[in-house]
Amino acid sequence: MRIVVGGYLGLLPAGGITWDYIQYPLGLAALGHDVYYIEDTRLWPVYQTNDLTGADCRANVAHVASVMDFFGFSRNWAYRDQASGHCFGMPNSSVRDILATADVLLNVSCATSLTDEYHEIPVRVLIDSDPMFTQIQYEVQEAFTPGKSAMREIIHGHTHHFTFGENAGAPDCRIPSCGVTWLPTRQPICLDHWVPTPPPSSTRSSYTTVMNWAAARSLDYDGQSWGQKDVEFRRFMSLPARVPELSLAVATGQTTGAAFPATEATRRGWQVLDPGIVAPDWIAYRDFINESCGEFSVAKETYVKARTGWFSCRSACYLASGRPVVTQDTGWSRHLPTGWGLLAFVDEDSAVDALRRIAAEPHKHGIAARRVAEEAFASDRVLSELLQQVER
Repeated sequence: MRIVVGGYLGLLPAGGITWDYIQYPLGLAALGHDVYYIEDTRLWPVYQTNDLTGADCRANVAHVASVMDFFGFSRNWAYRDQASGHCFGMPNSSVRDILATADVLLNVSCATSLTDEYHEIPVRVLIDSDPMFTQIQYEVQEAFTPGKSAMREIIHGHTHHFTFGENAGAPDCRIPSCGVTWLPTRQPICLDHWVPTPPPSSTRSSYTTVMNWAAARSLDYDGQSWGQKDVEFRRFMSLPARVPELSLAVATGQTTGAAFPATEATRRGWQVLDPGIVAPDWIAYRDFINESCGEFSVAKETYVKARTGWFSCRSACYLASGRPVVTQDTGWSRHLPTGWGLLAFVDEDSAVDALRRIAAEPHKHGIAARRVAEEAFASDRVLSELLQQVER
């Protein structure tokens, strides 16, 4: 099939986000499909190096071009720039021809703005990577940024709806249906690009993660505030003191809101790292994971409170690298194997127990981590199952 993938690879060019989006076209091409990455967000470029107006997309385009060249898609991408009206990569005429002949659109993270030419694609698949936030924006008609949300038009503009919230529809899951059927899916991991290696010694390395302290402002819904990782991380600020034999590190970026309390975190025993230094691109990001003992990570408050079943793309990459993962349970433990290589926690006591279990047998947990990735996140399996459901 001819498949168009849309995402935020150029708009948000961090190392981990690059992997979030590139593994869709990479995995689909490995299945034999004719795949194109077209970034058409109708948003002005945010990532710039020399233009404070936000109107210069050169850095965004350079990032997309370098990623596509690296992964063998040098002729199969386009970046449509809202600020200038120009199309980079493929010419606009080629993009229009591809859209006119495409069989499937995979709109990852609601990134693609569905103009008339996209509505001509017979199968339009929405991949909801931000469960509960997506549906709250639909329900309250309010966006993360000032102004009215377009989420109702986005959701109803697709023929099929998939979500990383694997608990959608469960009695204890608070994700609203928004008048559609949400089907569960996961981040596809192209395992050939994540070669597992023996974990480093815990005396020389740390349990790490890469995260935004607050990726966006909180939203109000159903009489409650629905927040980000800053809310949950504070519950575990004293964790390093509970496991003094282990090193815990967090590479923390800042998007909005109050700044990460780096001084307090350092005083409490966390190593505080700059993701722009330790994981500035997709290659360094992969190296950072390989040099870690494993991952320890919290989830966004909204994912936890809504019992979404969300699981991190980043954590799946740790697993694929043979790095054990200890991560906060959003309800994902109903769907993924736990106990070896992947352990859930709900409070500080269970986090301490999980970290110590891994530290006691790191090699066994490392082997088990890779096995979880192969069984649950392999791109051929994840993407084949998704396409089978939209072809019915």
